[in-house]
Formats: sequence, structure tokens, C-alpha cells
Amino acid sequence: MSKVLVTGAAGFLGTSLVEKLCRSGHHVRVVLHDSQHPISQLGNVETVAADIRDAKSVQDIADGCGAIVHLAAKVHALDDSGEEQDYEAVNVDGTKHILDAAVRSGVSRIVFASSVKVFGEETTECVDETRAPDPQTAYGRSKWRAEQLVSEYAARHDLTAVSLRLPMVYGPTKKGNLYRMIEAIDHGRFPVLPRLSTVRSLLHVENFVQAVLLCLRAPCFQRAAYVVADSKPYCVTDLYDWLRAGLGKALPRWRVPLWMLKSGARCGDVLQAISGSPAPLTTQQLTKLIGGAWYSSTAITHELGYQAAYSFEQAVPDLIAFYRDVGRPGC
Repeated sequence: MSKVLVTGAAGFLGTSLVEKLCRSGHHVRVVLHDSQHPISQLGNVETVAADIRDAKSVQDIADGCGAIVHLAAKVHALDDSGEEQDYEAVNVDGTKHILDAAVRSGVSRIVFASSVKVFGEETTECVDETRAPDPQTAYGRSKWRAEQLVSEYAARHDLTAVSLRLPMVYGPTKKGNLYRMIEAIDHGRFPVLPRLSTVRSLLHVENFVQAVLLCLRAPCFQRAAYVVADSKPYCVTDLYDWLRAGLGKALPRWRVPLWMLKSGARCGDVLQAISGSPAPLTTQQLTKLIGGAWYSSTAITHELGYQAAYSFEQAVPDLIAFYRDVGRPGC
């Protein structure tokens, strides 16, 4: 099998993907900032230390590889305050450097991890690839510009390339907002959510890995980008209730009314503006938490055979077990 180069291999997505690639018999070259990262101990893996922001650092990293899975990125968070130039340097310039390295080394296939944030921050209905991108944040804009680079290089250099637009990816990791949500619920710091009508699309990390493997095998792509998500969206209240149950907490007898949550968030806005320090809850944070984010994976399902094998409700025991294990003394 041809060698696969994986950038961002030390991250949550990269670690899971590299393990699966190795188990599938692939030889993998991983790009890391720290060559001593434990991932380098896996079989069939060679490690290269490089900074994708530096063109010279990555110009030869793809030599001998047949495909690149580009995961390295500056990601956003619930309280994200990153500067535009930070996202530009990593997500746009870094992607260009990887694409230049691919062309220089004769790599024929590129799989790029993008984001549903290219569509904007919220949805009022189900969104698929027919929706025109309209990014509203520095992160979303950087991912859209990177997607355009991937498409331009594919056309110019006859590459088989595709971008995967991902919603929030979840699984056993301490990184990201979901772990913080579990921790807050466990310690009684998370508001009891009301019954909400909004739904959110999420993506289990193993479903993501399956999508990448399909893209590495597909002879061609009918479109430049695919949305990848679990088989169905989730009611935000259900996510909260499932996590409570997983933590061994009874379902709430009383729920905080939505108007009260919004009032508390507005108070947080004022408090943050006056103090200059982060507030426990702001309007921006509440919107990211309970706003609509519904996306369809119909295209990749019909065209590449993608089938989401994991769901959030089924994953809750593993998520809680991981959370408990991380919290043990010595971990």
C-alpha cells in the first residue's frame, strides 16, 4: 500500500486516524512539532518534525508518499478569541505549504479536514453542499480559503482532492468543549437546559476515520467538498440529559427557562465588558451552545458509501469512562 502522510497527527483526530491506518496495513508518515510524541512508537509509522507555517520546513516531507491527509489546523473553541492572522498563518498559509510539498513530491491524492463553519455559525434548517459558503468568523473564513486552495491546486495539477466539512467531532479526548461540558455537569456548574427545539449535528471520531478511509480509496470525487456527520442530528436537551444520566445524575425535576438563560447571558456580557475578564456565560457562548447546527451527510453517503456506525447516545458510556479515568490521581 502507498505511504500516507498525516499532518496534525498528534491531535485527537490524527491519533485515531493513524492508529486505524496502521491496523489497516498502511505505512504512515506523521508530521509533528515534537518528534518524541508517543504516536511515533506505533508500528508502520515514521515521524517528521516540522512546522507547516514554514514553507522550507515542509518542502520535502511528502517525498515517497501517495496521499496526504491534512488535519493540522488552528481550531476554534467555545471562548475563541483568536486573531485573523493566527488562523491565516496556520489554516491558509500552512495548507498552501502542504499543497506545494504535494506537487513537488508527486503526491496524487489530498484529503483536507475543513469545517461546517464555512457555512456560517448557525442554521435554521438542514444544510448540505448546495448551500453557498458564508463564513462569519476568522476560523470559518480561514477554512473556506483553505478549501479554495485545495480545489485550485487539484484543478491546476490534476490532483484527486477533497475537503471534508466537519461539525464538532467528539470521542475520548480531554480537548474541546464537550469534555468541559461533562466536567461542568458533574460538578453542578452547568445550567439545567430547558427543552429546546434546536438540533445540532455532531461527528464521532470513528465515523470521521471511516470517511477519510473512504476518501483514500475512492477513484474520484463528484464534488470538491462533502459534509460528514453522524446519521442524525441531536436535540441539544437530549445531549445534556444523556450526559447527566451517564454521570449517574437523575433527570432534572425543574429546568431553567430559556428566557432566564438568555438574561443570565446578557448579564455576563455586561460583567465581561466591565471587568475585562471572561464571564461564566455570555450571549456568544450561549448561542454556540444551544444554537442550531444541522447538516446533511446525504451526498457522501450516496456517492462514497459512508455509513455512520457510531452515535452520541451509544458513545456516552465511553465518554464518561474516559472522563473518570482522566480525573483519577496520577493521570
